[in-house]
Amino acid sequence: MVNWGIISTGDNATKFAKDLLIDPSTRGVHNVTHTLTAVASSSSIEKARTFLSAVNAPSTTTAYGCYDALFADTSVEIVYITTPHSLHYQNARAALLAGKHVLLEKAFTVNTAQAKALVQLAREKGLFLMEAMWTRFFPLLQYVRELVRDGKIGPVQRVVAERNLGRDVERLYGTEHRLVNPALAGGALLDLAIYPLTWIFQILYHDALSEDGVRTPPLVSSSVVKYAATGVDETSTVVLTFPEAQTQGVATASLRVASDPTDVGVRILGERGQIQIFGPAARPLGIAVVQYEQGGSRVIEEKDFKIPAGHGLFWEADACARALAEGKVESEVMPLDETVLIMQVLDQAREQNGLRYPDDIEAC
Repeated sequence: MVNWGIISTGDNATKFAKDLLIDPSTRGVHNVTHTLTAVASSSSIEKARTFLSAVNAPSTTTAYGCYDALFADTSVEIVYITTPHSLHYQNARAALLAGKHVLLEKAFTVNTAQAKALVQLAREKGLFLMEAMWTRFFPLLQYVRELVRDGKIGPVQRVVAERNLGRDVERLYGTEHRLVNPALAGGALLDLAIYPLTWIFQILYHDALSEDGVRTPPLVSSSVVKYAATGVDETSTVVLTFPEAQTQGVATASLRVASDPTDVGVRILGERGQIQIFGPAARPLGIAVVQYEQGGSRVIEEKDFKIPAGHGLFWEADACARALAEGKVESEVMPLDETVLIMQVLDQAREQNGLRYPDDIEAC
């Protein structure tokens, strides 16, 4: 049994809390159990209490009106942090200094320097720390990895992935909204492009094999379209080239551009075929395996992956619980060094396009 604390009471926190409260046996999990021990709001204890009521939390869950109070709660083992990007570093640092394990929402931090500082602190204190890249823990992605490792489509040559929101954020919510506000590290890169990038890294870097066992960071080329009002990126494209493997990944993301939720969100292109992943890159729905043949191609496998009752965040929570039970301080599926490398890619993309946030949120 793992005792969770959650800081922030927004949409992600609500979905995560509800998923924690679902009986793990409904998804075929019998070796971990989750307890929602405490929730904290930075504005008021009343807001935390309203949150607990909204998610139907047990009466034993404690509400706090500040984050430090939750960090001081000795019954909380691990903290899920889903505050705005601009606060990730300071919130996670405070939790680690308080001796808590941490599951930190993507994008992990605002920049690489902050990511490295958190990783160093967690390792010094012997605490578990992981980026909450929930997609990596989906059974669908695990199955795709097996197909690639088994050579179903031959050696992978290219991965093309996209994540679009399809909203005029500044018109609907105003320029102070976190998605377009530079003071909150807004923009498509940190909020959306992180998903296509994780598909590219999972297939072309994490699972890639080399003769000497050494993985080489990719070369980065990028282009963005900026919001005129705030200067953050509205639409971004990042091209990653892995020179040793002669492979390439293309990640596109847009706050404004819309796409059908049943479209192919990710294509993994191999020598003998391709794997098509349907639905958003963040929350995929199903796959099709296409085999190339003389004169054309044919679908040789189609498979749907229905998410059990809930949103799908429980799989990463289960992984955290297993890691804690086994005394691990790092995930093999979402390792910290890879999180840092992806942050380096995001830094390079921002630098190439003149995207910088205020100094106070870039600092560490």
